[in-house]
Amino acid sequence: MIVKQISPDRFKKFSNDHILKNMYQTKEYGMLMSRGSYEVMYIGGFAGSELRAASLILYKSLGRGMKYGYAPRGFLIDYYDTQLLASFTKAVKEYFYKKGFAFIKINPEVSLSILDYNAKSKSINVNSKDLVMRLKGLGYDKLKDNLYFESLLPRYTPVISLKSYDLASLNGKLLSDVKECETCGVHIRNGSFEDIEKFYPYVKDKDTKTIAYYKHFYKAFASGGKVDLLFAELNYNDYVKHLQKDYAYAQEKNEKINSAFNQNPTDEGLYNLKMESDEVLNKIAANINVANVRMDKETKSEVLGTALVVKHEGRVTVYIAGVNKTVTTLDIKSFLYYKIIEEYQKAGYLFLDMNGITADFTDSNPYKALNEFKLSFNPTVYEYIGEYDLIINKTFHQILWSTNKIQKEFFKPAVKQKADM
Repeated sequence: MIVKQISPDRFKKFSNDHILKNMYQTKEYGMLMSRGSYEVMYIGGFAGSELRAASLILYKSLGRGMKYGYAPRGFLIDYYDTQLLASFTKAVKEYFYKKGFAFIKINPEVSLSILDYNAKSKSINVNSKDLVMRLKGLGYDKLKDNLYFESLLPRYTPVISLKSYDLASLNGKLLSDVKECETCGVHIRNGSFEDIEKFYPYVKDKDTKTIAYYKHFYKAFASGGKVDLLFAELNYNDYVKHLQKDYAYAQEKNEKINSAFNQNPTDEGLYNLKMESDEVLNKIAANINVANVRMDKETKSEVLGTALVVKHEGRVTVYIAGVNKTVTTLDIKSFLYYKIIEEYQKAGYLFLDMNGITADFTDSNPYKALNEFKLSFNPTVYEYIGEYDLIINKTFHQILWSTNKIQKEFFKPAVKQKADM
């Protein structure tokens, strides 16, 4: 087998037909990353004239004459074909050694296990367990398994099979919260490039990516018709009408409780009911006041949540999402994800990738709320085989490691300042 550079279009044709196709191994992602610090190439592994494997390779220099490469979500290859994997790996080493590469990082989307969070257990894929050992023998240096989000891409991913998914089977409270959002006038709108300015404030604290990054992201994936920028918007006219109905009901209930308490002022139970009722009534009144102020300023609607979604070959990925956390009376996040599932299911997509969660089952998990939210939609959670460095030039790799350049390049804190995605 030989490895050589191929055109973006030839790579696109191969990748779109491959079983491991994903948004990171695309021409569009290559376009995006070429706008930053990476250079980009597309390689193919040929057995004679047949293209048997391919990959987008992002690369950069870490030292004089020393580069590293990154194949996001791994090479597009049949990892279980022992001979193919061995011959392709050998050819990759030979090709990139001549180009001054120290190593190539991969994080394949190959499932090692399926997690059961209720039972706090894993169902291991024996073939993938054997693959991990085989990769080690081929010169892939396995990095330490992460519990949170230390790696470049999430190791644990919740996925929903849209074809057989039943939204009606979700938790009753979640369904009730979604219905309340609809009743209050919340709806989904598909934005455009010009809306990136509105989108960015909702996600800017979630990572270090700039607004320029998201503008390039949108343009790159929009060029292939593969991106949606979704907004959950609140119609204030409908919202006020709903709040007024709630207030009338709460006021009637409050008056009955107050009447009973006035007759029995020493009853501790009635006192607690009165305090709770007063608090509910005050909250609704405050929300009506906020809505009226917005409407006085001619604000007819307001964005309460947003999501950047990539569509690729039957699969939808929620790349990032954010909500306005000052609105506490409506569960905008659940509404947003519910509508994403509903709309892409109707459109005939096969899978929804909800993006990463963690494998920490403890109550002290800083991402516990994130886990519980995504798991409330009953996805299948896959654990991938992890992150590996294919060592190309041992001397270069040792130099970069001993000078701390590799550690500095790939350092990510185990827990973000804001543990929410």
